[in-house]
Amino acid sequence: MSLRAEVEQAVSLYFEGVNTKNAGIIPLTDDVVLTGPMMPEPVSGEDAVRRHINDVAPFVTRMERKFTVIENDTAAVILEFEGLNGVVIQGAEFFRVREGKICLDQTFFDTRPLLKGAR
Repeated sequence: MSLRAEVEQAVSLYFEGVNTKNAGIIPLTDDVVLTGPMMPEPVSGEDAVRRHINDVAPFVTRMERKFTVIENDTAAVILEFEGLNGVVIQGAEFFRVREGKICLDQTFFDTRPLLKGAR
């Protein structure tokens, strides 16, 4: 499998895992690091990251990729997700993949819609 195909598959499984509330299908390295704007500190390690995804996924009614760019071992994704309260947020997520598994996941989005509530 090509590096590009490995990155595409890992990112696709990430979105599928969040949308189906099944973080177990997401390929993660042992030393994976996850960061995001609502997290005071990065989450590190496969078990901790999987636990975090499992804790957050039930509050996401959908997470959709709008645009993806893959370059070498990295994917940049423009995404949209909707919370249980109906708030829709657009953002960007950056992944780095090593040997078919996500080793870095950095999420960026504007947190102001969360403060405003449902539209």
